[in-house]
Amino acid sequence: MKTVLRLLALFIAAQAIGAAAALPYLEFGSPVTYMGYGIDDLFFIIVGIAFAVLFMLAVVKFYKGELLFRVMELVVVASATFIVFYGLGTYLGLGEAPAALVALAVALSKLLWPGARNITATLSSAGVAIMFAMFLSFLEAIIFLIIMSVYDYVAVFITRHMVTLANEFGRHNMSFSVAAQEKHLRISEAVDSRGRVRQVLQEKTERLELGTGDIALPLAFNLIVLKDMLVYGTGPALAAFLVVGVFSAIALALVLAYVRINRVFLPALPPILLGTITGYMLGYVSGIIY
Repeated sequence: MKTVLRLLALFIAAQAIGAAAALPYLEFGSPVTYMGYGIDDLFFIIVGIAFAVLFMLAVVKFYKGELLFRVMELVVVASATFIVFYGLGTYLGLGEAPAALVALAVALSKLLWPGARNITATLSSAGVAIMFAMFLSFLEAIIFLIIMSVYDYVAVFITRHMVTLANEFGRHNMSFSVAAQEKHLRISEAVDSRGRVRQVLQEKTERLELGTGDIALPLAFNLIVLKDMLVYGTGPALAAFLVVGVFSAIALALVLAYVRINRVFLPALPPILLGTITGYMLGYVSGIIY
């Protein structure tokens, strides 16, 4: 059960970091320039994701070294965490250079300390979510998330290339997922060569992983809700963010508990987004979101 709680804690941490770092980008009067695209640009976003997946599959299949994986991780982590640290830095009046230095230091720290994987993956998820929140409107986000949910289902249950990528990235300990594990000791009985029954102490490792996309995409939708609600003030916007975030976390907890009990590989994004949309609808009906 600790594995579920640890991953849930990382998901909640990404939500909190994402909200704090996104506000300077999204609030009116922010020193950070707001960026936006039209719905036509969804096509280019999806094509970009498709090429990225094809590239990673090619690397996994044909490349047997380690350097390219480390370079990919460094670039992704540094770029995504820069968005986070730039947003957080605006509270202190800091500019791009300090944010870039901190982001690079965080990315390099993963090379020196592999145990930093969960930290870098959580920060990267928040950065990716902020980027999507800046680019997409509410309608665009709905369309995008539906497409990504269908893709997640196909990639896990039909083509199964998501399983391949998850296993390979996990083997290289890359910051493209967060992981939690717990060791259990149990006593079992075994029969020795003389037919005598003996008690044997066995150690069993329980491990769960959650992809950064399963963190970033629900958070992106929640940040878009935050963005739309900011016209009514920061307080109402954060209240709406909290409602949607709570239901996202509940959905994730149910998914992780099911995976832990049944020991299966599931596309987590569809049920998490279902919880996210449920939270939005309940917030809308109750008047918290308007």
